[in-house]
Amino acid sequence: MSLYNEQIDVRSTTNDAPVLFSWRGTLYRVRRVIGTWHGTSSEAASEVRLVRVAAESDHGHRGIADIVLDTATNHWTMRRLWY
Repeated sequence: MSLYNEQIDVRSTTNDAPVLFSWRGTLYRVRRVIGTWHGTSSEAASEVRLVRVAAESDHGHRGIADIVLDTATNHWTMRRLWY
């Protein structure tokens, strides 16, 4: 497990939860939202929402990802990914 902090493209949401996202040229389908936490970003002092998801890549690899939404900028970030 590594800490990435790389911007991702969330392509689809349902009820404000990610359904599809793209990271490093790979498309991931969210199979299940495990949990959601709200907090404040220490860098920009903005509101953030961390979402832990079970996801599957378009190559069939499954993993658990922590992705974060900065609500001020509406930018999503890949924080961690476990395979």
